[in-house]
Amino acid sequence: MLSICIPTYNCNVNDLVAELSRQCAEAKVDFEIIVLEDGSDEDYAKQNSSIEKISGAKHIVDTQNHGRSYTRNKLADIAKGEKLIFIDCDSAIPDHIYINRYIENSSADVVCGGTTYNELQYSPEISLRYTFGTKVEKTTADKRNQAPYSAFTTNNMMVSKKVFEIIRFCEALKKYGHEDSLFGFELQENKIPIFHIDNPVIHTGIESNDKFLAKTRAGIENLVLMRNFDGISPFFFNHIRLYRHYAKLKKSCLLWTIRLTYKIFGKAIEKHLLNSKRPKLMLFNLYKLGYLCEMEKSR
Repeated sequence: MLSICIPTYNCNVNDLVAELSRQCAEAKVDFEIIVLEDGSDEDYAKQNSSIEKISGAKHIVDTQNHGRSYTRNKLADIAKGEKLIFIDCDSAIPDHIYINRYIENSSADVVCGGTTYNELQYSPEISLRYTFGTKVEKTTADKRNQAPYSAFTTNNMMVSKKVFEIIRFCEALKKYGHEDSLFGFELQENKIPIFHIDNPVIHTGIESNDKFLAKTRAGIENLVLMRNFDGISPFFFNHIRLYRHYAKLKKSCLLWTIRLTYKIFGKAIEKHLLNSKRPKLMLFNLYKLGYLCEMEKSR
């Protein structure tokens, strides 16, 4: 049995569920689709209530927001299938053989399908998130398979139920960011292979520049907070590219150059990232490194 798990927060997923149900029926696979509202506003939960009318679909409402880790674990616990497909709620299916591609690769324990974007999604108000998505996230399976654990994401993946007997998402992470990085690190530590395929979903929930920059800062804050958590291996931070750069500069006694650059030019870089129609990812990376230095300094 195939269980499709959709953690949902303030998002209408009727079209997504309908398309997934249609593809599963066409593939003649035994399936269920579980939508779990993670403290969504009442209006969104009401909009999604009609999911119950779609073949194979189940709509569950949790009125309290527990966060991404708890919600994914709960979905895995509810699911009856041997294979679980996790899809983020702000996704769209780009073609009619999405489910078939996962079925064809169901012998693997962990399969990542990837993410894509299209030119029609672009607007200046979302230029930073769109640029990051198209330049960093939108990659081929061949490239992702060169560094499968570093390229691991949870927005579009298939995983065996038995994997959750070994690894679960860390529910201590209540805030936004890096629960997928930690899950990927645990897969690597347990020598569970990740196989990447070209089976992307379209990321439809592209945040505005200011919201994406705020989420980026929140993710870095959460990363720094994780350094105080018991049970998280210190080797995990070597798994994070941003921390690898930080550690390299620290070892070379060059962190002061980043702190000084951030202090002098941080506001100007932030203005560029918020207002440029074509923001430079080099400046975005410098901004993140500078912000990490500030958070580490105050830790």
